[in-house]
Amino acid sequence: MGETKSEPPEIKVDDRRKFTADGDPLDRAAPVAETATPAPHLEDRVDEPVASTPGSAPEVASAEEPGQSLPVFLELVTMLAGQAELLLVGAEDLPAQPAEAQRMINYLGVLEEKTAGNLSAAEATVLSNVLYELRMFFLKRK
Repeated sequence: MGETKSEPPEIKVDDRRKFTADGDPLDRAAPVAETATPAPHLEDRVDEPVASTPGSAPEVASAEEPGQSLPVFLELVTMLAGQAELLLVGAEDLPAQPAEAQRMINYLGVLEEKTAGNLSAAEATVLSNVLYELRMFFLKRK
Protein backbone atom coordinates (compact mmCIF):
# COMPACT_ATOMS: atom_id res chain seq x y z
CA MET A 1 0.00 0.00 0.00
CA GLY A 2 1.71 3.12 -1.16
CA GLU A 3 1.10 5.63 1.59
CA THR A 4 2.45 9.09 1.02
CA LYS A 5 3.31 11.27 3.95
CA SER A 6 1.67 14.63 3.68
CA GLU A 7 2.65 17.62 5.76
CA PRO A 8 0.80 17.58 9.08
CA PRO A 9 -1.46 20.55 9.70
CA GLU A 10 0.06 23.55 11.44
CA ILE A 11 -1.16 23.98 15.01
CA LYS A 12 -1.85 27.43 16.41
CA VAL A 13 -1.56 27.89 20.16
CA ASP A 14 -2.90 30.92 22.03
CA ASP A 15 -1.03 31.34 25.30
CA ARG A 16 -3.60 32.58 27.80
CA ARG A 17 -1.65 31.92 30.96
CA LYS A 18 -1.74 34.77 33.44
CA PHE A 19 1.28 33.64 35.47
CA THR A 20 4.79 32.40 34.77
CA ALA A 21 5.95 28.97 35.91
CA ASP A 22 7.31 30.66 39.06
CA GLY A 23 3.90 32.15 39.87
CA ASP A 24 4.77 35.71 38.92
CA PRO A 25 2.10 37.63 36.97
CA LEU A 26 2.76 38.07 33.27
CA ASP A 27 2.87 41.63 31.93
CA ARG A 28 0.81 41.17 28.78
CA ALA A 29 -1.96 43.35 27.47
CA ALA A 30 -3.30 40.69 25.12
CA PRO A 31 -2.69 36.96 24.60
CA VAL A 32 0.30 36.19 22.42
CA ALA A 33 -0.25 33.68 19.64
CA GLU A 34 2.50 31.10 19.22
CA THR A 35 2.89 28.67 16.36
CA ALA A 36 3.82 25.20 17.51
CA THR A 37 5.82 22.72 15.52
CA PRO A 38 3.69 20.26 13.61
CA ALA A 39 2.60 17.20 15.58
CA PRO A 40 4.66 14.11 14.78
CA HIS A 41 3.04 11.14 13.13
CA LEU A 42 2.10 8.42 15.60
CA GLU A 43 4.61 5.98 14.14
CA ASP A 44 7.40 8.56 14.55
CA ARG A 45 6.56 9.28 18.19
CA VAL A 46 8.95 8.11 20.90
CA ASP A 47 7.82 7.99 24.52
CA GLU A 48 10.26 9.69 26.82
CA PRO A 49 10.41 9.63 30.61
CA VAL A 50 8.47 12.29 32.45
CA ALA A 51 10.71 14.95 33.96
CA SER A 52 10.61 14.81 37.72
CA THR A 53 9.72 17.81 39.82
CA PRO A 54 10.75 18.42 43.41
CA GLY A 55 8.87 16.00 45.65
CA SER A 56 7.91 13.65 42.83
CA ALA A 57 9.10 10.16 42.11
CA PRO A 58 12.62 9.84 40.65
CA GLU A 59 13.01 9.82 36.89
CA VAL A 60 12.86 6.34 35.39
CA ALA A 61 14.38 5.17 32.11
CA SER A 62 12.24 4.81 29.01
CA ALA A 63 10.33 1.60 28.33
CA GLU A 64 12.49 0.70 25.32
CA GLU A 65 15.28 -0.50 27.59
CA PRO A 66 14.65 -4.12 28.61
CA GLY A 67 13.98 -4.67 32.29
CA GLN A 68 13.39 -0.98 33.01
CA SER A 69 10.32 0.40 34.75
CA LEU A 70 7.62 2.27 32.91
CA PRO A 71 7.13 5.73 34.48
CA VAL A 72 3.38 5.81 33.88
CA PHE A 73 2.89 2.52 35.73
CA LEU A 74 4.85 3.75 38.73
CA GLU A 75 2.89 7.02 38.68
CA LEU A 76 -0.36 5.02 38.71
CA VAL A 77 0.79 2.95 41.69
CA THR A 78 1.94 6.09 43.51
CA MET A 79 -1.34 7.89 42.80
CA LEU A 80 -3.51 5.03 44.07
CA ALA A 81 -1.30 4.53 47.13
CA GLY A 82 -1.44 8.24 47.93
CA GLN A 83 -5.22 8.24 47.67
CA ALA A 84 -5.46 5.20 49.94
CA GLU A 85 -3.18 6.78 52.54
CA LEU A 86 -5.09 10.07 52.45
CA LEU A 87 -8.38 8.23 52.90
CA LEU A 88 -6.93 6.26 55.81
CA VAL A 89 -5.68 9.26 57.78
CA GLY A 90 -8.05 11.95 56.58
CA ALA A 91 -7.16 15.59 56.05
CA GLU A 92 -8.11 18.99 57.34
CA ASP A 93 -11.55 19.01 55.69
CA LEU A 94 -11.73 15.30 54.90
CA PRO A 95 -12.54 12.72 57.57
CA ALA A 96 -10.87 9.32 57.44
CA GLN A 97 -12.78 6.95 55.16
CA PRO A 98 -11.44 3.42 55.72
CA ALA A 99 -13.98 1.77 53.40
CA GLU A 100 -12.85 3.97 50.49
CA ALA A 101 -9.20 3.41 51.43
CA GLN A 102 -9.83 -0.33 51.33
CA ARG A 103 -11.26 0.07 47.83
CA MET A 104 -8.05 1.81 46.66
CA ILE A 105 -5.95 -0.93 48.26
CA ASN A 106 -8.11 -3.52 46.49
CA TYR A 107 -7.53 -1.71 43.17
CA LEU A 108 -3.80 -2.07 43.72
CA GLY A 109 -4.29 -5.76 44.56
CA VAL A 110 -6.21 -6.32 41.33
CA LEU A 111 -3.48 -4.47 39.46
CA GLU A 112 -0.88 -6.78 41.01
CA GLU A 113 -2.88 -9.90 40.08
CA LYS A 114 -3.62 -8.83 36.51
CA THR A 115 -0.08 -7.71 35.75
CA ALA A 116 1.67 -10.73 37.31
CA GLY A 117 4.43 -11.91 35.00
CA ASN A 118 4.28 -8.76 32.87
CA LEU A 119 6.13 -6.39 35.20
CA SER A 120 9.83 -5.71 35.49
CA ALA A 121 11.44 -6.81 38.73
CA ALA A 122 11.52 -3.20 39.97
CA GLU A 123 7.84 -2.62 39.16
CA ALA A 124 6.78 -5.86 40.83
CA THR A 125 8.84 -5.04 43.92
CA VAL A 126 7.46 -1.50 44.20
CA LEU A 127 3.86 -2.69 43.79
CA SER A 128 4.31 -5.54 46.26
CA ASN A 129 5.96 -3.31 48.87
CA VAL A 130 3.35 -0.56 48.50
CA LEU A 131 0.54 -3.09 48.89
CA TYR A 132 2.14 -4.63 51.97
CA GLU A 133 2.69 -1.25 53.64
CA LEU A 134 -0.84 -0.06 52.87
CA ARG A 135 -2.42 -3.28 54.12
CA MET A 136 -0.46 -3.11 57.38
CA PHE A 137 -1.32 0.57 57.81
CA PHE A 138 -4.98 -0.23 57.13
CA LEU A 139 -5.01 -2.93 59.82
CA LYS A 140 -3.42 -0.56 62.35
CA ARG A 141 -5.95 2.20 61.58
CA LYS A 142 -8.98 -0.08 61.67
